[in-house]
Amino acid sequence: MAFTDFNSADEVQTAYQITSQEKEFLHIQDKPVAPFFIQEFEFNQANFDIFSSEASRCEAVIYPLLGSVGIWG
Repeated sequence: MAFTDFNSADEVQTAYQITSQEKEFLHIQDKPVAPFFIQEFEFNQANFDIFSSEASRCEAVIYPLLGSVGIWG
């Protein structure tokens, strides 16, 4: 089935008989965002259309954010 065949995560769980509880896989921790990330984000937001595509969101927002909190690279 395609992603577009479902309207919610609940429908996917029902269709594929998936059972889970958030406490099993989510470990939320507060992590500070580095000041250089804020500066880079503000620069990119002012000079580029960072939300025009999935690729631009990844390049300008997601990857740098994950890197700044030590999750990515």
